[in-house]
Amino acid sequence: METRLKSTAEKRVLHASGRPFLIGSWGPAFVTTTRHGLRIALIGCGCADEHEVAQRLAEQRDIESAARVARSLRGEFHLVVAAGGRLRVRGTASGMRRVFHGATEGTTVASNRADVVARLLDAPLDEELLAVRLLDSVPHPLGDMPMWRGVHAVPQGFQLEAGPDGASCTRWWSPPEPRLGLEEGAALLRTELDAAVRVRTRAAATVSSDLSGGLDSTAVCALAAAAGAAPVALTMSSRDPGDDDLHWAKLAAADLDHAEHVVLPVDRIPLFYSGLLEVTGPVDEPAPTILDQPRQLAGHDEMLARGSALHLTGMGGDHVLWGHPAHVLERLATDPLGALRHLRGYRAHNRWSLRDALSVIADRRPYGQWLADSADRLTAARAAPHSADVLAWDVPPRMPGWATPDAVAAVRDRMRRAAQSAVPLGRTRARHNELNVLRHGTRVTRILHQVAEHGGLPMASPFFDDRVIEACWSVRAEERSSPWRYKPLLKAALRGVVPGAVLARETKGEASTDAANGLRENRARIAELWHDSRLARLGLVDADRLVRTTLQPSSPELRYAGLDSTLACEIWLRTT
Repeated sequence: METRLKSTAEKRVLHASGRPFLIGSWGPAFVTTTRHGLRIALIGCGCADEHEVAQRLAEQRDIESAARVARSLRGEFHLVVAAGGRLRVRGTASGMRRVFHGATEGTTVASNRADVVARLLDAPLDEELLAVRLLDSVPHPLGDMPMWRGVHAVPQGFQLEAGPDGASCTRWWSPPEPRLGLEEGAALLRTELDAAVRVRTRAAATVSSDLSGGLDSTAVCALAAAAGAAPVALTMSSRDPGDDDLHWAKLAAADLDHAEHVVLPVDRIPLFYSGLLEVTGPVDEPAPTILDQPRQLAGHDEMLARGSALHLTGMGGDHVLWGHPAHVLERLATDPLGALRHLRGYRAHNRWSLRDALSVIADRRPYGQWLADSADRLTAARAAPHSADVLAWDVPPRMPGWATPDAVAAVRDRMRRAAQSAVPLGRTRARHNELNVLRHGTRVTRILHQVAEHGGLPMASPFFDDRVIEACWSVRAEERSSPWRYKPLLKAALRGVVPGAVLARETKGEASTDAANGLRENRARIAELWHDSRLARLGLVDADRLVRTTLQPSSPELRYAGLDSTLACEIWLRTT
C-alpha cells in the first residue's frame, strides 16, 4: 500500500510502533501525542496556534474527549485520532472536507479523496453511478456515492470509526434548531463569519479575495480588510451591458482600507465552455465546476504575482443564508396567516399557478416513495424553471435525450434500489432541501478547490465553515429569508462593515449572457468531443445525436437538457 503512494506522498507521520499513521500530501496541520498516548492530527485550518491546541489536548484520555475539544475549535479541518487500536476520522459537517474509506489487505484506509482510496484498492469504475451523474440533478443519496466500487463515503455529519472489527459510521453533527430572531442571529453570524475569515488571514502572509459586487464576496473581502489583511480584491468584468456587478464592486472597494482592487478586463476572461480540452485534473467526481476551470481561475496568475498565498471566495452564501420556501408548509399549522402571506409572495415571484402549488403542497408521499416514483419518470418532460416543485422533496430529475436506453434503464434501477432504504436528510421537506442544497454546494465548491490547488493558488470559502452554517440555521427561516427581502440576515450582520449603499442592493448579477455566448462560440469544439466520446464507448450516450444537437443553433434541448452534466462526465473520464 505504501509503495502505491510513494510517487505522490510528500509526508509521513508514524505511530510509536513505527507503522504509518498518516501518509500523503497536505498543507497546514498539527500532529501531537498526548500524555495518555492518543495520536491526534488536525489537518487544515484551525483557529488556535499549536501551543494552545497542544495544551487543550494534552490531558485528554480518550477519543471522545479529544473529539469534543476539536469540536470547539473554529476553522475547517480533518480530525484524525488513534488510540488502543481504534481510529476515528472526521471531516466537516458541511462536506467541504470529506472522508472516504475502503479495506485493503485487512486494513481500513481513509482519505479526503475518493480517487486516492480507489487507487489503493485498484477499485473499478462504477459505470452505473457514472450514468446517474448524467441526470440534470442527482437526488439524495446517489449524489454522495463515490464513483468506484468498493470505495465508501462517510456521510456529512458522520465520522468513520475503524478498529479490529472493521469500520462503521456514527453521527456527530445535526443542524441546530432555528430559535433566534434576526438581530440576535445577525450578531452571531457576524462573529462566526469574522472568525472564519480571520482563521484564513492568520494562516497566509498575503491573501486575495473575490469582490464580484455581490453581497457574499463583498462580505468576505470586507471582513478580511477589517482584520488588517490588506487583501488583493479581484473583480471580473462582464460582457453583459445589463450586469451592474462592476459598479457595486467599485463602490465596495472604495471603502476598503489598504485593499488593492484589480479589475480583470473582459478580454482576459474566457467564455463558458472555453478550453475544455485544456482542463486539468484529476478531481474525484464529475461536477460541472470542472468545466468552468479556465474562467474560474482567470486572474489567479495575477493574484500569485502579487504574492497571494490564499484566495478567499464568497461561495456558500447562497446555500446557507437561504430559508427554503418549503418552510411555509411547516408554518401553516402554527402561523397560518404569515405562512400564506409568504406563500403568496413566492407564488407571485415564481409565477406558480394556484393549482400547481396546491398539488405539491397536498403531496404526502414519503421520501422513498417520491424517489421511486421519480425513477419511473426519468424521460418525462422537464418541469418549468422555478416551478412549484421546489416545495416538494426535490425537483424531479431527468435524463438527457441523448442518454442511451441502457443508461436510462441503469439509472432507473439504481434509483429504485436506493428508494428501498432512502430516508430524507431532515424530518421536513424544508430541512431536507436545505441540507441537500448544502451538499450540492459543497460538492461543486470542493471540486473547484481541488482544481485551484492544482493551479498553485489554494482557495477558501468561509461561508461553508460549520460554525457559520450553524449561525445561519439557528435563525428562524421566516426571518432569514423572505420573498420580498434579499438576504436580510447577512445585511443585518454586516452593518458597519460594508457600506450602507452596498447593503441596499436588491439585485444579483448572473452570467447567462456569457453562458449563451460561450455555447455559441464553442459549439464546434464541443461537437469534436463527441466524435471520440469516452461516454459513448461505455454505451451511456448516443454520440451521433449529441453531435447533431450540439451543432443546432440555440437548441433548447442543448441548453436546458443536461449538457453541463454530460460534459462534466466526459471531461472527468478524460482527466481521471
